[in-house]
Amino acid sequence: MGRERGTPITFGGCAGFIHDGGGRTGIVLVPAWGFEDMTIRRGWAGLADMLAEAGYACLRFDWPGAGDSLGDTAAGIRFADWQEAILSAATVLRQTLGVERIALVGHGVGALIAPHVAKGAGAEAVVMMAPQSEGQAGLRELDVWSRLIASFLRLPPKASKDQIEIAGHTLSLELAREIAALKAESLADGENRIPALALLRAGHAGNAEWARRLGEGGFDMTTRTYAGWDGFFSQTSASIPPLEDFGAVLGWLEERLPASPRPGPVMPLPAASPLKGPGFTETPVLFGAGDRLFGILCQPAEIPSRGVVVMLNSGDNYHIGWARMHVHFARQLAAEGISSFRIDTGGIGDAATVEGHLFYVDRQIREVAEAVNALESRHLGPVTLLGRCSGGYAAVQAAVLDPRVRGVVAVNTARLSLGPEETFEDIMSTGTSSMADYKKRALSPAIVKDILTGRLPLSAVFNKGRHILKTQAALRFPALYGALTGAGRLTRTTRQQAETLRSRGVAVHLLYADNDGGLDELARHFGRKPPEAYDHARVRVVAGAEHNMTAPFAREAIIADLREAVSAAG
Repeated sequence: MGRERGTPITFGGCAGFIHDGGGRTGIVLVPAWGFEDMTIRRGWAGLADMLAEAGYACLRFDWPGAGDSLGDTAAGIRFADWQEAILSAATVLRQTLGVERIALVGHGVGALIAPHVAKGAGAEAVVMMAPQSEGQAGLRELDVWSRLIASFLRLPPKASKDQIEIAGHTLSLELAREIAALKAESLADGENRIPALALLRAGHAGNAEWARRLGEGGFDMTTRTYAGWDGFFSQTSASIPPLEDFGAVLGWLEERLPASPRPGPVMPLPAASPLKGPGFTETPVLFGAGDRLFGILCQPAEIPSRGVVVMLNSGDNYHIGWARMHVHFARQLAAEGISSFRIDTGGIGDAATVEGHLFYVDRQIREVAEAVNALESRHLGPVTLLGRCSGGYAAVQAAVLDPRVRGVVAVNTARLSLGPEETFEDIMSTGTSSMADYKKRALSPAIVKDILTGRLPLSAVFNKGRHILKTQAALRFPALYGALTGAGRLTRTTRQQAETLRSRGVAVHLLYADNDGGLDELARHFGRKPPEAYDHARVRVVAGAEHNMTAPFAREAIIADLREAVSAAG
């Protein structure tokens, strides 16, 4: 099957991965978009791995204007570009691997679109998983998701007549309307009926009606309930791959379009060609032992590189960054002569699976060093690390250990260092909001309602309260947390690490939203001061931002610090 999570490929301005199981049947995985795509990314790659294990040759890709592909769905991308991407993916499977038959498997908006391009792609089977509703209902669905997710994540309101935004991912209203205009009735073809499987979300009557009309429009329909959808596309917890549903998809495909092995050995794929945009080139790079890890190297197209920024995962957000910010940063910086390497460490995004926790672990810090190793022979200039939240912790710790690192930009870093006795659960239980913000919200009507209705367990409230009291005590009574206590030793370690970076001349920038818990962490170890009073780092506070730094002004603050850090590192 080749590399777990696939082998990088580029085509027609799109970035993607081939998972080659050696079969005569090729499967184009037609993606979801935006926040949904980001949430299910890891599991979607797992589906491609499962299909390849069964012998199919699969290609998954990013829509034009999304993920690692060229362009921006906020403007300038039309439905014809998305349609062409699917047709090109089918052509790549035929020409590169020699597959003879094609199936389309779509999710979300990809599931809505797939039947409309099936004939053009020469597809002999179509699978549609949790299709977005068609017409005005689909537009309303996007709007509802936008409001719900913004409320849950406490994002600043953003009104626009020309765009739809979901957690920082922006879709032009022009493109959204083109997609909404797709109608099942337009597909009528009584002579050439294509087998189709629809996995429908429970309780969505409109999707069932849509599937019925697809049946009248030229498809031999099979429908079943998408049992694992809620856990797969989850805004409140880690995405859980719906293995039972994936198995149903595989079983249905094997009955109707068997993989049938191609003659001869499975040949290695050629290296992916760079994607070229205005002022930059981007190249997919496998690195680390056994090519376990993955990244996108973005370089200036016409001017020498004067530095390189390694962009680390934040939690389990894959390498494009929250709200695709790493892609935007990379392409802006390239125009200014700064290269970047946005990476996935073990178990995240398109990197190979690892055992145990994915972040706040020594393994991830070692893998940052592997990324720096991969850059050394390219001579791109001094190395600066960028990370948010857990990625900020990894950036600081990697910089302490690696003298090759000349700059650090750590954003909303909830922990600057860890004590040897702390567990992953201890770390995660502290949350990301400041103590002042937690206290303000503690007895809000919404919290009280959640407790009374059982939506918020009392144990969670107790643990959060205990954390607040402990942190407040450490700040107000430092003598009780002296050098002989675990908290005191941790502060001493943190200050020693800061001195190590300062003595090496590392440009350290710490950036925080004004209500972020990272400010309490900073105060715990260095005292509560005005930002300009800290002497171990350049500290900046961004008013009105939230932990993910979704708003454009928050992202501008990050890239401004990156420019300063790279200049200082050089």
